[in-house]
Amino acid sequence: MNDQTALITGASSGIGFELARCFARDDYRVVLVARHLDELREAARLLHQEFEEVDIVLLPFDLSRPDSPDQLYAETTARGLQIDALVNDAGFGETGYFSDTDVDTELAIIQVNVAALVHLTKLYLRDMQARNVGRILQVGSLSSFTPSPCQAVYAATKAFVLSFTEAVQHELKQQKSAVTMTVLCPPPTDTNFFRTAHAENTRAAQHTASARQVAQEGYDVLMDGGARSLPTMSAKVNFFTSLVLPDTMLATIMNNQLHPAA
Repeated sequence: MNDQTALITGASSGIGFELARCFARDDYRVVLVARHLDELREAARLLHQEFEEVDIVLLPFDLSRPDSPDQLYAETTARGLQIDALVNDAGFGETGYFSDTDVDTELAIIQVNVAALVHLTKLYLRDMQARNVGRILQVGSLSSFTPSPCQAVYAATKAFVLSFTEAVQHELKQQKSAVTMTVLCPPPTDTNFFRTAHAENTRAAQHTASARQVAQEGYDVLMDGGARSLPTMSAKVNFFTSLVLPDTMLATIMNNQLHPAA
């Protein structure tokens, strides 16, 4: 063991699980956080199959509850766990016209994707700042750069993640801090996202990147202390397109992607 600990939210599947694999491969202790204990246990079983000696801590917390970040921080503190790397991966979306979608679901999306991310960052960043060492990975999206009709709230939360991360990155430089913060902006990825968002049949869901590839590229940038990861060539092309095209055209493109495939 390298005596370092990584805490990953949304770690039971998808990009979060693959990021946990990256840390486990590099001999980190991994603290896996997700809503359901049975899914966390299955994730731990898979990790132990591949990395027999990895130290895994399972913490089932529902980050849609406003008190969960404080409770999670209190639990890691009580266990004497120093978090050297924080990965804010937990997040979900909903698909449909905003006038038709469920407001409680969308408020939960904001709570998980924005409020919990900010809260956990505040709690663990302060400890990292006190030690003047640490890494934080914030998981955004290509939607961070574009308005996305039919996923209006989700895309807005990911735009927040990008703006928030870039602002704090600048603050850390101003403070001459050795703590680094990276934003990962993946393209549509082969995870449970589209099923949870009721978007399995959309055009965007038909051509997805590998969660393992996305996680590995994001991990590499995090370890290098980089500011932003745009994993896959598709993500890079879409990002540069977002710099060139007007938002009205980008919204039209995203609207087409979030409708059923022919």
